[in-house]
Amino acid sequence: MSSKEYRHSSADGDPKEELAIRFVNTAAWRLRSSREERLPDAQALLRWLTANLPGSEQQSDLMSARWHTYQDDGAKAYEAAIALREAIYELLAARIADVAPPIEALEYFNAFLARPADGIRLAGMAGEMVWCIDEASASDLLKPITISAANLMTGPKAHRIRQCQDDRGCGWLFVDESRAMNRRWCSMGDCGNRAKAQRHYRRSRGKSDSPSS
Repeated sequence: MSSKEYRHSSADGDPKEELAIRFVNTAAWRLRSSREERLPDAQALLRWLTANLPGSEQQSDLMSARWHTYQDDGAKAYEAAIALREAIYELLAARIADVAPPIEALEYFNAFLARPADGIRLAGMAGEMVWCIDEASASDLLKPITISAANLMTGPKAHRIRQCQDDRGCGWLFVDESRAMNRRWCSMGDCGNRAKAQRHYRRSRGKSDSPSS
């Protein structure tokens, strides 16, 4: 069965998952020799940001129009965003493995974390806080992702970060919210169901091969 036959059809990932993890998971099949890129270009990046950052629609449209005219700007912003995504992945993977984070990934991430984001701020609405995005740059739109990653790596959920154990190399990350902290797959609807079906097949095959059969 191919990845596209059973994997999530959307690059947005689980909307209940942390923003930083949704961003990291735009690269599918990470543990394969050839992974699947869900953000293949700058315009795809903007579509993802629009879908995952409420309030960014107008700024994304403006950037999209600019990048059509000045393609080098879009290419540079895209390259920086993907490099940030990979740095976040390396830092989260190090946290999962309980090892020291790669220095280059940490330095790149910290550089993004330290950048001012003049075009983005918090606003209060009806009992909740939301991002308010005004004349934002591409770097500004990545700021909520950077903050999400920093909070995740240093907060109470840090010890719950996991990587899918699917044997074909899924590699998607998730936060294990289960009480027993024994979740193994990114989603029961995808990798979990496949693993369950495999176990059932092996049990059935074992019974059919037994001498009593």
